[in-house]
Amino acid sequence: MYEMTFYCTREKDGTIHVQNVVMGMMGQHHVHTPEDFEVWRGDGKKRIPDSRIEWLENCKPCGCGLRAGEVRDGRH
Repeated sequence: MYEMTFYCTREKDGTIHVQNVVMGMMGQHHVHTPEDFEVWRGDGKKRIPDSRIEWLENCKPCGCGLRAGEVRDGRH
């Protein structure tokens, strides 16, 4: 079974951008506030584990144009 990886960046405005990737194929790109990010991750047995989240550092600012709470399908 293939496992989804979530590539995350913290932007200067405080939002967290998440890009879903499975086997190199881009899935949804979604944007969260720090508080909403923790809600999205879930808790207990349904929590997305740290091993599936990769924090990207020193990246260019994301130019997706999305705001917290918005999502775009793959190919971002």
